[in-house]
Amino acid sequence: MNVEIRELSFEDFDLLLEIENDKNVWKVSNTTSEFTKDEIEYFISKNTIDGLNDGQKRWVISLDNKSIGFIDLFDFDAKNKRAGIGIIIHKDYRNKGFAKIALEKFILFSKNKLNLHQLYCSILTDNTYSTSLFTKQGFKESGIRKDWTFHEGEYFDEIFFQLIF
Repeated sequence: MNVEIRELSFEDFDLLLEIENDKNVWKVSNTTSEFTKDEIEYFISKNTIDGLNDGQKRWVISLDNKSIGFIDLFDFDAKNKRAGIGIIIHKDYRNKGFAKIALEKFILFSKNKLNLHQLYCSILTDNTYSTSLFTKQGFKESGIRKDWTFHEGEYFDEIFFQLIF
């Protein structure tokens, strides 16, 4: 079992379209409508060409050369050496330790290759899987954002986590 992080490419189109349009994850992704094939194609080309120049970039999590999820940096701030991080694993591969391995590798990449000083994330208080994943990797809670996310007529609190290297 070999979990790797690699650049996003057009071969990931179908998985990206499926995950982005999965209404079961819209609560955590803040997505409000389905993406078209043209929008996904544009996203992949922009991700490949612009990368972190746009402040956001997505990488692929692969298991034995099969794409199983994505890891993102957003709000990339080279001056202050920080970025937000998010991770999603396809529903067929969740709760098997793949996100843990990918996050461990990506933390090292962020520190050693991207020269970041910290990563941060916001996790809904009812998302115990993500809270556990990130705290086990050393992320510390540094605040709560009350009524931060509105989804299907209800407000949810978010916990703000930071990992400072």
